[in-house]
Amino acid sequence: MVGTYQDLEIVKMLPFGAIMGEQEILLPTKYVPSGVGLGDRVNVFIYTDSQDRLIATTLKPYGELGEIVCLEVVDLVLNGVYLDMGLPKDIFMPSKKRYKKGDRVAVRICLDKQNRLIASENLKFAPYKGNHKNKEVQIVPYHQSPLGFMCIVDKRYSGMIYHNEIFSKIALGERVEAKIKNVRLDGKLDLKIFQGDETQRLLNLLEQNNGRIPINSDCAPQEIYEFSQMSKKAFKRALASLAQRVGQDERGSYLLSCTKK
Repeated sequence: MVGTYQDLEIVKMLPFGAIMGEQEILLPTKYVPSGVGLGDRVNVFIYTDSQDRLIATTLKPYGELGEIVCLEVVDLVLNGVYLDMGLPKDIFMPSKKRYKKGDRVAVRICLDKQNRLIASENLKFAPYKGNHKNKEVQIVPYHQSPLGFMCIVDKRYSGMIYHNEIFSKIALGERVEAKIKNVRLDGKLDLKIFQGDETQRLLNLLEQNNGRIPINSDCAPQEIYEFSQMSKKAFKRALASLAQRVGQDERGSYLLSCTKK
């Protein structure tokens, strides 16, 4: 139960909160939704307080039991660090490594021997099953390597964005929309940044700039990205799909319905 969401019934209403479920778990007053009362069910997250008692909250933590997330270091102690979990109580991570406040650390949410939430540096990614090429996923880059950025995918899988697929600054610990480019034999993923509807993006750019933009398929990848937020490959695909509506010349690209001024 600890570290998971539960749909529990309110069995008592007290001045300091609602008592929930057969285990009589406290939901403090400030987290009790307005309008609920005795017999109502509320979806809550269960963790333990500073005295190791079960407690409920309607707050949404950054991760739940078994998930792999990237959390911020908020306090340092001799045998580890405390991380911001998005709850009133920070989560402890035992570690011999040296961190500083503000660092973002990839961790797996676990339980210790006392059934309390704890963070582990042993990530234990699950292998991705199937071959869902181009499926949209949520990723969090957590480490830069010579090949690219290692990423947490959907809080469960391991992926990589290679340097030649990156056209803007990548911030460690920040969530990004991406697509699966390839599923490797070991269950790890090759990723690409999600560009959205490329065709519509190009049309919007043209319409917002009076039918002409200063980039074409001969421009450098970085120049294309800085103006359109699209990779060169995505930009060329959009041009190809709009071949009957968009032309190119030495000054850029333009809507064929507009003059080439």
